[in-house]
Amino acid sequence: MIAPNLISDAIQPLHTDDSGEDALLKMREYNLNQLPVVTGRAYTGIVTLEEIVHSKQLQRPLLEIIKKFRQPQVLTTAHIFDVMKAAVEYNVRIVPVVNEEQTYIGLVTAESCLRSFAVLNSLTEPGGTIELEIEKKDYRVSELARIVEENEAEILCLYSHRNPETHLMEITIKVNTTDISAIVSSFERYNYEVKSVYNEVEYSEDLKDRYDALMRYLNV
Repeated sequence: MIAPNLISDAIQPLHTDDSGEDALLKMREYNLNQLPVVTGRAYTGIVTLEEIVHSKQLQRPLLEIIKKFRQPQVLTTAHIFDVMKAAVEYNVRIVPVVNEEQTYIGLVTAESCLRSFAVLNSLTEPGGTIELEIEKKDYRVSELARIVEENEAEILCLYSHRNPETHLMEITIKVNTTDISAIVSSFERYNYEVKSVYNEVEYSEDLKDRYDALMRYLNV
């Protein structure tokens, strides 16, 4: 999934000759506190609500208000992971998309990025989630997949992270079944440290038990 597929077409950029007041009105219209700025069709950078308000020069054009525009951006060939990386690095809720000539193409909002990320990683699919902790030397995706598949399940998505304090690999696996007790037992049998388990079935049953208890209390 690449950046152009994530672009929010309804949101138009500001222009450097727009006034600070014009920018604030557009931000209110789009319910955003950041917007991209262009000069003609060329990408200039982004401006934030805070920058405009703090300038106290709402009648002047953005080119005069903002001394230096920040330029978070990704190319049209960027993957969704690149978009998310840019958003985190620049601490922004919008990521402008440009071509090789720095022509502004559009922008990706944090909301559209998260929705697409959820679909891409099967996060909306039913299933259970298992968190493991293992030594880096023992980390083999093929081995993890084999254990899951031996229990007649499939991995929907897998994330790995090296804990800088323990130097252990923390693995999060989502599988395509909510009955994950056999998979958990297999991991433990192969000496994997199971840190936590998230089972949608158990969660739903617990929620129902709490609801039933509340209803009994209200009927007393």
